[in-house]
Amino acid sequence: MVSLVVTLSACQALPLNQPPTVVHDEYVNTGDLLPIASITTIDGEVFDLQQLGKRKLVILFTTWCHDSNNLLNVLNNSALLDNDDIEIIAIAREEDTETVTAWRDKRGIKVALAVDNDRSIYKRFASGGIPRLITVGENNKIIKMNLAEGQQQLDKIVWQ
Repeated sequence: MVSLVVTLSACQALPLNQPPTVVHDEYVNTGDLLPIASITTIDGEVFDLQQLGKRKLVILFTTWCHDSNNLLNVLNNSALLDNDDIEIIAIAREEDTETVTAWRDKRGIKVALAVDNDRSIYKRFASGGIPRLITVGENNKIIKMNLAEGQQQLDKIVWQ
Protein backbone atom coordinates (compact mmCIF):
# COMPACT_ATOMS: atom_id res chain seq x y z
CA MET A 1 0.00 0.00 0.00
CA VAL A 2 2.82 2.44 0.76
CA SER A 3 4.30 1.84 -2.70
CA LEU A 4 0.98 2.74 -4.29
CA VAL A 5 0.86 6.05 -2.45
CA VAL A 6 4.42 6.85 -3.49
CA THR A 7 3.66 5.93 -7.08
CA LEU A 8 0.62 8.17 -7.25
CA SER A 9 2.25 11.12 -5.53
CA ALA A 10 5.26 10.94 -7.83
CA CYS A 11 3.06 10.74 -10.97
CA GLN A 12 5.02 7.88 -12.43
CA ALA A 13 4.84 4.13 -12.50
CA LEU A 14 7.59 2.64 -10.33
CA PRO A 15 8.29 -1.03 -9.76
CA LEU A 16 7.13 -2.12 -6.32
CA ASN A 17 10.69 -2.92 -5.22
CA GLN A 18 12.14 0.45 -6.31
CA PRO A 19 12.89 2.99 -3.58
CA PRO A 20 10.63 6.08 -3.53
CA THR A 21 13.52 8.51 -4.14
CA VAL A 22 14.08 8.51 -7.89
CA VAL A 23 16.58 10.79 -9.57
CA HIS A 24 15.90 11.41 -13.25
CA ASP A 25 18.51 12.42 -15.78
CA GLU A 26 18.13 16.02 -16.91
CA TYR A 27 19.32 17.08 -20.35
CA VAL A 28 19.24 20.89 -20.06
CA ASN A 29 21.20 23.17 -17.79
CA THR A 30 21.08 26.77 -16.66
CA GLY A 31 22.36 28.90 -19.55
CA ASP A 32 21.37 26.47 -22.32
CA LEU A 33 19.16 27.77 -25.11
CA LEU A 34 15.60 26.49 -24.91
CA PRO A 35 15.63 23.39 -27.16
CA ILE A 36 12.23 24.11 -28.75
CA ALA A 37 11.73 26.81 -31.41
CA SER A 38 7.94 26.78 -31.55
CA ILE A 39 4.94 24.64 -30.75
CA THR A 40 1.33 24.65 -31.90
CA THR A 41 -1.27 24.88 -29.14
CA ILE A 42 -4.35 22.66 -28.99
CA ASP A 43 -6.26 25.65 -30.41
CA GLY A 44 -4.02 25.84 -33.49
CA GLU A 45 -2.01 28.91 -32.42
CA VAL A 46 1.73 28.78 -33.14
CA PHE A 47 3.60 29.64 -29.96
CA ASP A 48 7.03 31.13 -30.81
CA LEU A 49 9.42 30.09 -28.06
CA GLN A 50 12.44 31.82 -29.64
CA GLN A 51 10.97 35.33 -29.49
CA LEU A 52 13.41 37.59 -27.68
CA GLY A 53 12.42 40.10 -25.03
CA LYS A 54 9.95 38.11 -22.93
CA ARG A 55 10.46 35.63 -20.15
CA LYS A 56 8.83 32.25 -20.65
CA LEU A 57 7.50 29.61 -18.34
CA VAL A 58 7.34 26.19 -19.98
CA ILE A 59 5.47 23.50 -18.05
CA LEU A 60 5.71 19.80 -18.84
CA PHE A 61 2.75 17.92 -17.38
CA THR A 62 0.14 15.19 -17.81
CA THR A 63 -3.60 15.40 -17.28
CA TRP A 64 -3.67 12.24 -15.14
CA CYS A 65 -1.03 13.42 -12.64
CA HIS A 66 -2.29 14.78 -9.31
CA ASP A 67 0.68 17.15 -8.95
CA SER A 68 0.22 18.42 -12.53
CA ASN A 69 -3.47 19.09 -11.86
CA ASN A 70 -2.65 20.97 -8.64
CA LEU A 71 0.05 23.03 -10.35
CA LEU A 72 -2.14 24.11 -13.24
CA ASN A 73 -5.10 24.87 -10.97
CA VAL A 74 -2.93 27.08 -8.74
CA LEU A 75 -1.29 28.73 -11.76
CA ASN A 76 -4.72 29.30 -13.29
CA ASN A 77 -5.62 31.48 -10.30
CA SER A 78 -2.26 33.25 -9.93
CA ALA A 79 -1.11 36.73 -10.88
CA LEU A 80 1.44 35.17 -13.27
CA LEU A 81 -1.29 34.92 -15.91
CA ASP A 82 -1.75 38.70 -15.78
CA ASN A 83 1.96 39.47 -16.24
CA ASP A 84 2.51 40.72 -19.81
CA ASP A 85 6.25 40.13 -19.49
CA ILE A 86 5.84 36.35 -19.14
CA GLU A 87 4.58 33.91 -21.76
CA ILE A 88 3.32 30.61 -20.40
CA ILE A 89 2.83 27.34 -22.26
CA ALA A 90 2.02 23.97 -20.72
CA ILE A 91 2.88 20.90 -22.78
CA ALA A 92 1.07 17.63 -22.06
CA ARG A 93 3.40 14.63 -22.28
CA GLU A 94 2.11 11.59 -24.21
CA GLU A 95 -1.40 12.98 -24.54
CA ASP A 96 -3.61 13.81 -27.52
CA THR A 97 -5.40 17.03 -28.40
CA GLU A 98 -8.89 15.67 -27.65
CA THR A 99 -7.96 14.51 -24.14
CA VAL A 100 -6.18 17.76 -23.27
CA THR A 101 -8.99 19.91 -24.70
CA ALA A 102 -11.62 18.04 -22.65
CA TRP A 103 -9.42 18.27 -19.53
CA ARG A 104 -8.93 22.04 -20.03
CA ASP A 105 -12.60 22.71 -20.67
CA LYS A 106 -13.70 20.71 -17.61
CA ARG A 107 -11.33 22.65 -15.33
CA GLY A 108 -11.49 26.10 -16.95
CA ILE A 109 -7.72 26.22 -17.47
CA LYS A 110 -6.61 29.52 -19.06
CA VAL A 111 -2.95 28.64 -19.73
CA ALA A 112 -2.01 27.96 -23.36
CA LEU A 113 -1.77 24.18 -23.82
CA ALA A 114 0.01 21.98 -26.34
CA VAL A 115 0.57 18.23 -26.69
CA ASP A 116 3.69 16.12 -26.99
CA ASN A 117 2.08 12.94 -28.33
CA ASP A 118 5.27 10.90 -28.61
CA ARG A 119 7.39 12.41 -25.81
CA SER A 120 9.80 13.87 -28.39
CA ILE A 121 9.74 17.29 -26.71
CA TYR A 122 9.91 15.94 -23.18
CA LYS A 123 12.97 13.81 -24.05
CA ARG A 124 14.91 17.02 -24.72
CA PHE A 125 14.54 17.98 -21.06
CA ALA A 126 14.57 14.89 -18.81
CA SER A 127 14.25 11.13 -18.59
CA GLY A 128 11.27 11.26 -16.23
CA GLY A 129 9.38 13.15 -13.56
CA ILE A 130 6.47 15.55 -13.91
CA PRO A 131 5.37 18.25 -13.60
CA ARG A 132 8.43 20.24 -14.62
CA LEU A 133 8.75 24.02 -14.53
CA ILE A 134 11.28 25.53 -16.92
CA THR A 135 11.94 29.24 -16.58
CA VAL A 136 13.49 30.94 -19.60
CA GLY A 137 14.99 34.43 -19.70
CA GLU A 138 14.38 37.19 -22.24
CA ASN A 139 17.44 35.89 -24.12
CA ASN A 140 15.83 32.42 -24.56
CA LYS A 141 18.31 30.82 -22.19
CA ILE A 142 17.12 28.45 -19.51
CA ILE A 143 17.28 29.94 -16.04
CA LYS A 144 16.17 26.86 -14.11
CA MET A 145 14.26 23.61 -14.50
CA ASN A 146 12.55 22.25 -11.40
CA LEU A 147 10.50 19.18 -10.68
CA ALA A 148 7.34 20.63 -9.12
CA GLU A 149 5.90 17.81 -7.07
CA GLY A 150 4.23 18.33 -3.72
CA GLN A 151 3.15 21.59 -2.12
CA GLN A 152 4.03 25.23 -2.82
CA GLN A 153 4.68 24.44 -6.48
CA LEU A 154 4.70 28.05 -7.68
CA ASP A 155 7.52 28.75 -5.20
CA LYS A 156 9.69 26.52 -7.40
CA ILE A 157 9.53 29.07 -10.23
CA VAL A 158 12.95 30.73 -10.25
CA TRP A 159 13.72 33.77 -12.41
CA GLN A 160 17.38 34.28 -11.43
